[in-house]
Amino acid sequence: MKKIIVSVLLVCFCVLCLSACSPSKDPKKYFSDEEIAALDKVEYTAKGTVIAMGGGFDQNDDQRMIIVRKSIELSGKENPKMLFMASGHNDEIKENEDFVRHYTDAGCSVKTLQPSLESREAVIEKISEADIIYETGGNLNGLCQIWGKAGVFAEMRKAFDRGAILVGVSTGAMCWAEMGYDNSSEEETIRVITDFPFIGKEAEYDYYYATGILPFCVCPHFDNIAYKHFGRKAKKLDVPSLAIENGAAVVFHAGKYEIMVDPLTPKRKCYLYFPAKGIRKVDITENADLAHYVDAYRRSNGYKAHDE
Repeated sequence: MKKIIVSVLLVCFCVLCLSACSPSKDPKKYFSDEEIAALDKVEYTAKGTVIAMGGGFDQNDDQRMIIVRKSIELSGKENPKMLFMASGHNDEIKENEDFVRHYTDAGCSVKTLQPSLESREAVIEKISEADIIYETGGNLNGLCQIWGKAGVFAEMRKAFDRGAILVGVSTGAMCWAEMGYDNSSEEETIRVITDFPFIGKEAEYDYYYATGILPFCVCPHFDNIAYKHFGRKAKKLDVPSLAIENGAAVVFHAGKYEIMVDPLTPKRKCYLYFPAKGIRKVDITENADLAHYVDAYRRSNGYKAHDE
């Protein structure tokens, strides 16, 4: 009996210690009352929404439909116009893309855009008329080169301002942020690295500026060994970061943040870093209010996208 009591007490002690060591989600821990009052008054005029997936949501039709239904719901239209892009894959669009099929089946009129292969006029026209824009995963370096040459960044910001729903996974999540942290190779690489000598080969990774709609650095696949080392990087960055695990997605609209989690992977998380305000790996999965205040803090201090 004594052993059972001791074991129970040890478990309780460990739980209390973990709770005490967990970084606070309370904005008042990092911002003064005066700052919070000012940040609550920051106005957001853009009408759009971002759904940025760290990975996952794509293993079967039911998972993919979670994102399809959410984006259609947010569009506020029964049959929205959807634009599918794969610039992270060098603008190579497969004949039977799953998300093209799902959006079509859900009643959307679907077009594709390959900025490196189409005219400037086509880029502007297709982006300007889309209600939902989906970008695949792939390689952020390659995407940024394509989008930079084709003038896509500015057009995406215009689309967001007028109310478009911007959706993407991995590279397609990073592209909506100020910058992303990704493998620097132009060729897509294997994301899961299991051999110990190859863990955390940081020289293969770099930061790439993107659309700047979210004033964060975004790192996807954060539960993946190949990206785990970003946690050390994020603690030294001047800009705030969102580290999103596979099966989690950041949803941003009108200054507010929430985290969606794939029901098949319910324990996946999203973490917030901002060393300048003492925020180090705060789990915002269940309450993302702190992300709102960090966002407002940057915008109230003159934040602009890199190419503006």
